[in-house]
Amino acid sequence: MRQPFTVPSIASTTARGQVDHRGRALTRRSPQTERLVEMIEILAEMPQRDYHLTELARLVGLDKSTCHPMLTELTRVGWLVKDHTKKTYRLGPRLIAIGSAARESVGVTDLARPTLERLGADTGGMVCLVVASGDALTIAEIVRSTRPDALNLPLQAGDRIEFAPPLGSVFAAFAGPFAFGEWVRRTGGTTAEHDSVRDILRTVRRRRFAVELLPVPPNTLRERASETLDRFHGARRAERMSSEQRPNLPHSLLLGDIEDSRTYAPMSVNAACFDAAGRTVCAVSVLDLPGDGLRGLELGRLGELVVAAADEITERLGGAAPV
Repeated sequence: MRQPFTVPSIASTTARGQVDHRGRALTRRSPQTERLVEMIEILAEMPQRDYHLTELARLVGLDKSTCHPMLTELTRVGWLVKDHTKKTYRLGPRLIAIGSAARESVGVTDLARPTLERLGADTGGMVCLVVASGDALTIAEIVRSTRPDALNLPLQAGDRIEFAPPLGSVFAAFAGPFAFGEWVRRTGGTTAEHDSVRDILRTVRRRRFAVELLPVPPNTLRERASETLDRFHGARRAERMSSEQRPNLPHSLLLGDIEDSRTYAPMSVNAACFDAAGRTVCAVSVLDLPGDGLRGLELGRLGELVVAAADEITERLGGAAPV
């Protein structure tokens, strides 16, 4: 079972060197490692085709003399297979075992998959399972919508989500006092805004689900996501995703009280799953919902469906929701 979500202290990280826009320490980058990750992700995106050295080097922005030793080592250890006649590369058998080990390491994905698929069928939306990863969140599993009019947002398992308002509110709502306060402080703004966000988190905890509203119309969101993510892999994808979250998802998109007669345009509806101690292990999120909006009563019923799915996963984990 995964460990519950915790947020490292800003005070303990700022002394290590440069910090980012939220006061968190910046880790020194390894460009060669970043390009290696990009290369594997490019090969995984279209596993049925082969790539020549020159093509891979161009795609990851390296010269052939730098790229060739990387490919040679990946081939030597079985991560890649080389066709010596065509001089091309594709993913190798060693990654099958690594992929299986990754699923076992995450653990909850196999337990959750049937529930996620059923929730997707019941709601018509894309369903994601989100887990904690360091001081951020990561998409662990995705069930895509089969609706003809679905946006098909180009999200992938492994995509990183910032733990900052409005994202991750169901983790923050059930967290301890420090993580709760840290998430609120990442709002920025005034004391009054902090107080408002705290009130919303208390509402999220009471009703058991969080709603994040669309920042733009659905088709505009799809266009922006495609421009940001479709052509990028590895570190460059992560950077672009992070840079899009910060300015385009203000904390005001986090919905507090739901009025039955109002119409809302939700981007996502989220509910937390818990371990035996009542700590948050993961969260279920429904996105890409059908229609142009939901009345408050409909949104409430949708939230109840998401909570029921999260409770089902909690039960399979041997957990219990906190009182």
